[in-house]
Amino acid sequence: MGELKSKRDMASSLLRQLNGRLTCPYCQEALELVDMYKLVCVHAHSFDVSKQGTLYALTQSGSSQYDKRLFQARQSIIQQKQLYAPMHDRLVQELDEGDLLLDAGTGEGSHLNEIKRRFSTILPVGLDISKDGIQQAAKSYRDHVWIVGDLANLPFGNQTIDIIINILSPSNYAEFKRVLTSGGKLIKVVPGANYLQELRAYTAEASAQPYSNSKTIELFNRHFSDTDVQTLSYKKEVTSEERQWIVDMSPLGWTVQERARCDYINKGSSSITIDLTILIART
Repeated sequence: MGELKSKRDMASSLLRQLNGRLTCPYCQEALELVDMYKLVCVHAHSFDVSKQGTLYALTQSGSSQYDKRLFQARQSIIQQKQLYAPMHDRLVQELDEGDLLLDAGTGEGSHLNEIKRRFSTILPVGLDISKDGIQQAAKSYRDHVWIVGDLANLPFGNQTIDIIINILSPSNYAEFKRVLTSGGKLIKVVPGANYLQELRAYTAEASAQPYSNSKTIELFNRHFSDTDVQTLSYKKEVTSEERQWIVDMSPLGWTVQERARCDYINKGSSSITIDLTILIART
């Protein structure tokens, strides 16, 4: 019980730093922390901090295609393998001390934790519609705010977030623009043409049109005028166990037939390509 209570207390302390920024997902009025573990708006909608240190801010049950197995594989490949370390190193170059950083679509929170580990002075907030993902994040990483919430209805007031990161995840640009401060920044990471190409070769779409992120970039540029496009590409050696994690953590793995899946895990390439495009918008 002591460990659970300390997580709840830590979450409450971090949420207190968000007073004036959090809003009710039902009525969009400001939420106030009225005691250690309860946030309330003027219309008496209330939200409790869970014993695990999470905040549930959905107006209805959320649905996600992602499950615990995927989140566990993501955590292993990000934390143990450090597969995305060069990306994390690149992203922290965009941060300033004291930034309120929202990871929109955080999953199990491993990307956000790696960024916090490299740049400790930020206030990190992870939000995802998946309760399983947020619960795993809270279990693994203590000094963050973890929220079960909807990208289409962010529980934040207008112009309250300094930086949003959106890594290999869907976006809601209208909401992102609403909550970003003047001079704030959106950093969106999308796959490049060669992302996980060694796994992609085993998918049903391998013989179809090559993957392109051009439409994603065009949409991003339509929403934001002050933008920058960067690329990051590298290879890392992987074992069969790590190939298993890659299959389990990627939606690409959903399109791989069972026999091809086993072939990739047991006999696939000893390296994996990480090819990313980093889109940066300033408001």
